This record gives sequence, C-alpha cells and structure tokens, in this order.
Amino acid sequence: MRVGVVGATGLVGMEMVRLVRERIGLPASSFLAFASDASRGRTLDYGPEQVSLSVFDAGDVGGGDYLLGATGAEVAGVWVPAAVERGAVVIDNSSRFRMDEGVPLVVPEVNLATIPAGCRLIANPNCSTIQLVVVLAPLAKAFGIEWAAVSTYQSVSGAGSRALVELERQEAGLSDAPEEGWFHRNVLTSIGGLDGDLYCEEEVKLARETGRIIGAGFPVFPACARVPVAVGHLESVTVRFDEPVGREGVLGVLRNADGVSLSEDGAAPRSIQGTSEVFVGRVRQSPVDSRTVQMWITADNVRKGAALNAVQILESLLGRSD
Repeated sequence: MRVGVVGATGLVGMEMVRLVRERIGLPASSFLAFASDASRGRTLDYGPEQVSLSVFDAGDVGGGDYLLGATGAEVAGVWVPAAVERGAVVIDNSSRFRMDEGVPLVVPEVNLATIPAGCRLIANPNCSTIQLVVVLAPLAKAFGIEWAAVSTYQSVSGAGSRALVELERQEAGLSDAPEEGWFHRNVLTSIGGLDGDLYCEEEVKLARETGRIIGAGFPVFPACARVPVAVGHLESVTVRFDEPVGREGVLGVLRNADGVSLSEDGAAPRSIQGTSEVFVGRVRQSPVDSRTVQMWITADNVRKGAALNAVQILESLLGRSD
C-alpha cells in the first residue's frame, strides 16, 4: 500500500505529510509526495527521512493507492478524476467536488458512516465549516436547531502560503499590495467574490456545506471576514434551538462530543496553533430568549480545518481494509 499527498509543498500539503508520518507511521518507501514543476529536484522532510518530490502531471498522478489532495479546485478537477479512474482512493481538500451528488462530504466526528463501501472519492469540507459542524451536529441531534448565525474571523493562512508571505511583507512595510489584498491592521469583510445577493463565496460554502454534512433542515446565516492573524479561525455562533435549552444543557452535550474541548473564556487563535481539537468557549444563555445560546468556536484551520480531517478519513478507510 502506498499513500501520497498531491500538493505536498503548500501549507495544507505539508501538514498532511506530517500527520501521515505521525499518525499512520508509513515508512518513507510507502509514501509519495507530489508537487508542481517549481519543486522539481527538491526533497521533503518525512520524519527523520527525506523523500523526493515527484512533479505531477494533472492528468496522470500515478503510483498511490490512497491520495490526499491539497491543490486548488481547477487543478483538482483534472487530476482527481484521472486518479479515481486509475483505481486510487482520493480524499480531496479542494472545493471542486464538495457539492457533487454521490461524493461524500465528510467530517469524521459527524458523518463518517456516509462513506459507502468501495467509495473512491471523498471531499474534505471548507475549514470554517469543519469546526462549525463538529459543534452544531451533536447539539442538533440533542435538541433540534431552528437556525444558526455565524460570524467568522478567518486567518490569513486560509488564503494559502503566498498570502502569509504577503502579510509578513505588509507588516515589514515592504508591500505595495492593493487595498482589497491588504491584511495588516485591516479586516476584509468578504472572502471570495460576491454573488447577486452580496453573499461572498466563503459564506455560500459555509451555509451549503453545513446543511449537507448535518443533513440539517435549519438555515445558517453566515458573515465571513479575513483578519490579520496568521493561523486559527474564530467563529461567533448564535444558535436558536427548537426548545428551551439552558447553558448547562449545551455544555453537557459538548463535554461528550468527539473532538470538542471546552474553555470557560474562549480560546484565542494564537493559543491553539498546532492543536487538533475544536475549542468552544464563552457559552452563554440569551437573557431575552430561553431558546437561544451564544458561543465562540476556535480551531487551527490548517491542521483541524483541513489536513487532519483528511488524515482522519484516511485512517478510517485503512481500518476498514485491515
């Protein structure tokens, strides 16, 4: 069995490589790393060893039995179908296949059972969606949800490694980036293009993906912003339940929820970098509505919001094949 990461030199790809080594423990001889032509001749750290980077042809990513995708949607639209046709199992982190009927959109803590036997393509949700549904799914099951409103404060790493470099240049006074790409001491009030109703791409993803993963009949009202933080997404979430639910009721469910860590005051992005949990804090009852509860949700978007989710799916598939 051979496992590969396609797009292994990006932020998410490098984290996937680390997690495959740490959690699955494959020897270097069973691991493949693919990158663009710009990485030709380079090697990549794989634990204490080095592996050679293979330059991939988008139409022919060969050799891996299981492939984790960390490329953009356009490139994924070419190499993923080719790899699946060849017989590989692909777990893709891009947005390309997330809403395709017949492609499971999976967060392991929530809906792992939706992956059918013999499935060869599984989609990883958006980073902001993953941390949200890990919290909302057990609450929806316990109490029923009428609606949820979510305001996100998303780090620059969510836009990729080039955006992080640009943030550093801006902080050092070395950038002439246009206003719409200016992160330093700024907040960008949309992420991605706007649709006809003035919802940005990130907001549309968050609402649609949440409904698909939870199977929810409740609406999600999103507002997404980019903030000048390197790593870690923060979400302010207001939930109106189908019945009166006290703060202690919510905490009781979340204490037993897979992948959730509770903190009284709420976890700041800086404090949770490199962690695997979804952190929930400042859970509070609305003073005017017994059915409404508010909270903060924080997670490392590169790790839990992307790479770890994919590797957890891989672990489950490997367990099925044992």
